[in-house]
Amino acid sequence: MPEITFDQAREFLDNITSEDRVAIIHHDDADGFCSGILYYDWGKIKGAKIEQFDFSFGKWDKHIDLKPFNKIIITDIAPDGIEEINPPTDKEILCADHHPQDKPIPKEILELVTVDQGYIPSSRTAGELTGLKPWLSLLGSISDAAYLYPENQEFIDKHLKEIGMTLDEFKQNVTSIVTNFLIYFNKDANKAFEILEGINSIEEIDKLKTQSEPVENEIQKFVEEYETKKERLNDINFYYFEPKFSIKGIVANIISTKTNEEAFIFATPQKETNKITISARTQNDKRDLREILKAGVEGLEESNTGGHKRAVGGILKAEDIDKFKKNIRNFVEHKS
Repeated sequence: MPEITFDQAREFLDNITSEDRVAIIHHDDADGFCSGILYYDWGKIKGAKIEQFDFSFGKWDKHIDLKPFNKIIITDIAPDGIEEINPPTDKEILCADHHPQDKPIPKEILELVTVDQGYIPSSRTAGELTGLKPWLSLLGSISDAAYLYPENQEFIDKHLKEIGMTLDEFKQNVTSIVTNFLIYFNKDANKAFEILEGINSIEEIDKLKTQSEPVENEIQKFVEEYETKKERLNDINFYYFEPKFSIKGIVANIISTKTNEEAFIFATPQKETNKITISARTQNDKRDLREILKAGVEGLEESNTGGHKRAVGGILKAEDIDKFKKNIRNFVEHKS
């Protein structure tokens, strides 16, 4: 697993030519889309034949054929996801990521990991590597809560000053619209990528409002419902809800950022698979949510979790939700 430097990653990008066929594999959240688009645009500038694929944990299409490509760029995907993708290692592969490296990836993959610099979203790295669309790099970074970490402050301040917006204005007028837009096209990621890749300035973001508004209305509905429907798993807040759109992550962020003291677990059904997806959030470092969710799925078949100390995702069978909650209660009680 050769870890490489920023300059070596830039050299990989510089060496892309019109003779190359390049696959971009990106996470299916806003940070993944934005970083994926930046690498995609770079490939176009270099004249390469380029194609993008979105990755959702537990949903990777095993029939995707990566053999025709001689170069692969993987962005915003943790080692567990790379294991799921199982890319052919006879290709030139660059992985640029910011997740904790809980397990090794194939040694043939060139790995640019920013964990030792702090919390650096993949969109920031992609923007700094390519120099393209600084506003898109900022968008992806803000969507991934870069503003909560001081190591991003200079980066954020610089680009907000260039744009002429405050952080709150950018969140409301740019980030939230794009995030909602991506949720609207949740079942047609290729269409979402095509449209967003064609947006070339912040002023054009308004074109996405038609898809953003119905998602925003549903978000507000469930944020308001939270107080009357939440449960307590010892001292952790648990909220199960059934939205039409995939808004769990946004609802989780809105509710969890209202306090720095509490921890939250949000759950929604994945009806097509008869499973439940989980998002855990906290705004402090008093506890490690990776540890808590790992304990929650212990002994449960077809379940897994992964993410950061303050933000973790997971999936389990719907029939196991009561066992999951019991595991959480027991773990928290014994840790207290």
